[in-house]
Amino acid sequence: MKKIIIYTLAFISLTSCSTVSYMSTKDLRENYEKKINNTSFLGKVLFKTDVKKKDTYDNIDVYLNENEVNKEFEVIAYGQYTPLVIPILRPERPRLEKNLLWKAARKSRKLNADATIIDDKNHFRVIKYK
Repeated sequence: MKKIIIYTLAFISLTSCSTVSYMSTKDLRENYEKKINNTSFLGKVLFKTDVKKKDTYDNIDVYLNENEVNKEFEVIAYGQYTPLVIPILRPERPRLEKNLLWKAARKSRKLNADATIIDDKNHFRVIKYK
């Protein structure tokens, strides 16, 4: 009987019952700005992440809609950000709101692209201007 209860609780805690229905673009932008401008002391000293963040922020444009791009572009890669989710301990929505734009911009920088377009909840396109 104890095993059944333990297995049931483990199953319920590891299954996701909630879905992300919307994310405010204002919140996404604010979290992106906060992520870019805040670096821990250890990150600055050991990994020079403040330099990498500044470089990414200055050189990569992040768009939330394809219509915002005023230049001709070509898509060089498609990407997806899927955070590690343990439903009760670490829900998906806060992870996406805090990191989606940053992860997309960072991937664009690694691919020497010019910008990234967020398509939906997890997906983005890496673009290069013509």
